[in-house]
Amino acid sequence: MKAIKPTTYQTVDEVEAIVREREAEADLLPSGAEKQAVLLEVAKLRAYAQVKRWQAGRPKEHSAIH
Repeated sequence: MKAIKPTTYQTVDEVEAIVREREAEADLLPSGAEKQAVLLEVAKLRAYAQVKRWQAGRPKEHSAIH
């Protein structure tokens, strides 16, 4: 039987810290495919942090069926 890795949940602050680290890495890279890949990852992480921030501000949803 294959072992299942536990899921790791990150806070918005943790995701934003990763964004800063990856941005710093991208700044050190010369222009090219590798730098573009890192910048694409940064953009995705920023969007993920934005969604998490939005979700944190939402009240809990209630069922439409009463």
